[in-house]
Amino acid sequence: MTATIAKSARKPIPKSKRPLPSSPWRLYGSFNAGCIKRPSALEVIDEFLRRTELTVDPAQKLAQAQRVIGALMALHAFDAEGASSADIHQYVFGRLSVLTGETPEALVTMAGVAI
Repeated sequence: MTATIAKSARKPIPKSKRPLPSSPWRLYGSFNAGCIKRPSALEVIDEFLRRTELTVDPAQKLAQAQRVIGALMALHAFDAEGASSADIHQYVFGRLSVLTGETPEALVTMAGVAI
């Protein structure tokens, strides 16, 4: 059995008889570039905030708030465009304080303790 595998491993890969593609879109294949969507940092944060809004239980809402802060810190760590903006940070902590009833300072403290 191993002799047949070793024998077949020595066979060269046959070359294609088709010519090289003449245009880049044929080289890469056909795909719809409109289907490829990369959300911005603000869209990602808004999705996390939406999940926080939908949560009813106050304890779970605080847990969701920590997830939002974690997502913001992760986007900042990966240097996502716009994630390091002070305006986005103020927006996020302002929205979270309205949603949870906590002050922005308390949310920052909770995020630091959660790390």
